[in-house]
Amino acid sequence: MSIPTPSRRARLRGAASILTMLTVAALVPLAGCGGGADEPAAYQPKEVRADLVTAERTRIPRIVTATGELEAENAMEVSTRLMGHVLEVLVKVGERVQTGQVLARIDDTDVQARKRQAEAAIAEARAVLENAETNLARFQRLYQENSVSRSQLDDVRTGRDRAAAGLARAEAALDEVQVQLDYLRIEAPAPGQVTRRLVDPGDMASPGQPLLMLEQTGTMKVRAGLSEKDVDLVAVGKQVTVKITSVEQATYTVPIARIVPVASSMSRTFDLEAYLPNESGRLKSGMFARVEVPVNSREAVMVPREALHERGQLTGVWIVDEASTAHLRWIRTGQAIGDQVEVISGLQGGEQLVLRADRPLVEGDKVVS
Repeated sequence: MSIPTPSRRARLRGAASILTMLTVAALVPLAGCGGGADEPAAYQPKEVRADLVTAERTRIPRIVTATGELEAENAMEVSTRLMGHVLEVLVKVGERVQTGQVLARIDDTDVQARKRQAEAAIAEARAVLENAETNLARFQRLYQENSVSRSQLDDVRTGRDRAAAGLARAEAALDEVQVQLDYLRIEAPAPGQVTRRLVDPGDMASPGQPLLMLEQTGTMKVRAGLSEKDVDLVAVGKQVTVKITSVEQATYTVPIARIVPVASSMSRTFDLEAYLPNESGRLKSGMFARVEVPVNSREAVMVPREALHERGQLTGVWIVDEASTAHLRWIRTGQAIGDQVEVISGLQGGEQLVLRADRPLVEGDKVVS
């Protein structure tokens, strides 16, 4: 017995009936929710009491940034004028030394031998002088007794003078040897800190060859390069801001001490120099420095820092329109001067801004000052 197969038209009518039932089932819950008590109410603007401030358009210094590095106020190369083997180095890198402190010793064997020779020559010259003085005294008595002539007395007096000159030469030779000995005893020329040690015992020291490096770090010098177009806009004595980025809270406002009048052949920039106090010793030679130099002025829109609102990487301000309605405006900021911040884009100047409010603002709130 065969089962009858539904016709194509009957199958389409059945599918349409099923689709209609599903649609109705889906719409029934939605119809039941319309106007129900669970629907969230629309936000109702509220009144917020706030202090207002005006975004001011004013002229501010145009700041250019010059980069550079720190140097010690005084850096000294300690060397010798004589050649010799280094016997000992008495200081370490980082050690602080005082004026006259012995830093190193160089072999002085040869010079000590010359010193003994000079001392012997002095002893001989003194003996000769003593003898010449005795002869002169005797001839003076004989001359008074008319036993010798005037020319004989003058000859003896000349001999005494030559003996005195010989002693002076011998003493000068000893002084020269003593100076050479001082060259072989390396002393600190001024108080400072040892920053480099360039020789070890056994090394050969040569005239003019640096043995040690000393720095006076109580005051540091910053040297930074200023471009050709800006160098004529600044002068010695002008205040600049120096920021040492690697040290916390290391920002200084100091005057320009010097502007080098010749550009660097490599960078085509002109070096400016300023001095920073370093009593704490936090600043080190070679640290990177950023120098902010005011060169002239420009017009800008400035707002108080307190009026800014940070949301992640975005910065905004609340603007109050003529209807006292608050609107959040996103802006881009620039240079900060004291408690004022420059607005590069987002404001034209003259807008009324919320400085502080007694409760958090929401878009559309009414501001009451």
